[in-house]
Amino acid sequence: MANDSDREEWAAAFQRATWGCAPAIGKALGLSPRTVQQWGQAEQEKRSPGERLEIVMRVAFENRKPHDALAPLHLLATRFGYRLEPDEAVQSDVPVDPQSVARQASLAMVEAGQAVQAALLALEDDVISKDEMDSINRECDEAIEALTKLKRAAHAQR
Repeated sequence: MANDSDREEWAAAFQRATWGCAPAIGKALGLSPRTVQQWGQAEQEKRSPGERLEIVMRVAFENRKPHDALAPLHLLATRFGYRLEPDEAVQSDVPVDPQSVARQASLAMVEAGQAVQAALLALEDDVISKDEMDSINRECDEAIEALTKLKRAAHAQR
């Protein structure tokens, strides 16, 4: 079970998100408004959907690359017109010397090339299948991650 602080954060987030629309959310999910309202109460025994998602993400992070582990969150953000980006304050793997910046630039170039290659390969038969789209998304996410690290590394050199 999550610690009290985590539970309180999730409860506050769900209270904020569901305030005034618990009946509509309940109807859309086939749940009672009371169930939806309980997600905003930290003292509940059951885990909220947010707590469950956090557990899934933590386990995935232990077993997968970050861009794969975060795939559900990337999808959700994209569906609402947003994009996930790493928090600069949390990133500790940003290189600080010029050689590291050059290595990061090289890695970004390789990752971007792999994304382009996945797209071009998928277009060979003029139809992009679901598996090919998954590959393109994964390669693009890896390229974006590498380019973001390059950008941060370059800023660290200023």
